[in-house]
Amino acid sequence: MRGGVEPAVMEVRSMPEVSQQETFEEWEAVVAAAYVPLVVTPVRAGEFRARIVQSRFDGIDVSMVTASGQHLSRIPRLIHEPREPVLFASVTTHGHGWLEQDGRVGELADGGLTLHVSSRPFTAHFEQSWGVVAVQVPLAEVVVASGVPADRMPTAVRFPPEGAAGIVGRYFRGLAQLQYSAPDQAAELAKHGTGLLASVVQLAAGDLPRQEPGRALAKQQALGFIQSHYTDPDLTIEQVADACAVSRRTLYRMFEHGEDGVAAMLRRLRVERALSLIRTDPTRPLLSVARVSGFVSERQFYRAFKRETGMTPGEFRTHHA
Repeated sequence: MRGGVEPAVMEVRSMPEVSQQETFEEWEAVVAAAYVPLVVTPVRAGEFRARIVQSRFDGIDVSMVTASGQHLSRIPRLIHEPREPVLFASVTTHGHGWLEQDGRVGELADGGLTLHVSSRPFTAHFEQSWGVVAVQVPLAEVVVASGVPADRMPTAVRFPPEGAAGIVGRYFRGLAQLQYSAPDQAAELAKHGTGLLASVVQLAAGDLPRQEPGRALAKQQALGFIQSHYTDPDLTIEQVADACAVSRRTLYRMFEHGEDGVAAMLRRLRVERALSLIRTDPTRPLLSVARVSGFVSERQFYRAFKRETGMTPGEFRTHHA
């Protein structure tokens, strides 16, 4: 992209006269044009919306993506193509998901930054609506700038919004916003993007967690079990651990923040479910929303909802209406 060029906007939404399959085929084509070919599948039937606002600067692409829940896969047969390998950096703006690559599983949430490469298979999953700032740069340039080989990239590792990676993540979020109002200024600032991303890789590569294959598989099983059962108010940590054939203590260690990490994940998924229900069924009683979302009591629902959103469910419903 040359300085001053307006960002490209690509949007897909479901319509009554178009089948869900056709909608997702259209979205797959948009994703392939903006990033790399992926297999995209819905997580549920119903309305679907997705939007990309993308700027192609010299040597770096920056875009804002918002979409409904979906599962994305970079399968081996899509990788054999004459495209230059790309390093992706995703900074989560809202929603919650998971990214898997190279035997690791990273959480996509809370403004964290996560890396993955186009030259190896990966999957990403978002149960509800989500948004990310997506950055893509040639992998070879990051390898040269950072001195970190392509096979040692810290892929599928979530860098929290604090620290050096958090500063870089905020830089990319600001750059994505600036593309709307001042594309000339965005193009000038984008010149530093590859170097900043290389610095994150360099700082992180030495601390890259080396998970045993069995541990990585157990974590994937835990994530899958939680995503399938989080609406059950009787779900316990012991049940999750038993489903993955690990101890409770081992389950805590598989996630970043121990016991709080597992609890926060369950709370976030349940609140996202409640948000979706309130948006789509504004007359539904809040007690019913709480129960269907997996909360034991209305009080627990209110406390969790306010912790995650800053509003009570009633305030959110009024604001949304």
